[in-house]
Amino acid sequence: INDQIIKDIQKLIQKLPEDQKEVLIMRLYRDMSFKEIAENTKVSINTALGRMRGAIINLRKLKK
Repeated sequence: INDQIIKDIQKLIQKLPEDQKEVLIMRLYRDMSFKEIAENTKVSINTALGRMRGAIINLRKLKK
């Protein structure tokens, strides 16, 4: 069951816009701070936070 859930989540993540997907992967799978994400993507911390928020909102919409 866990394997199926992981596969389903990965499929949903692939449907996200590239900028949101990038931030989500860095945060959840690479355990990076928002400061590190902002530095790596060359955006402000607020932009990185906004992209993460957008990713979560979009994932919630996609799962329905």
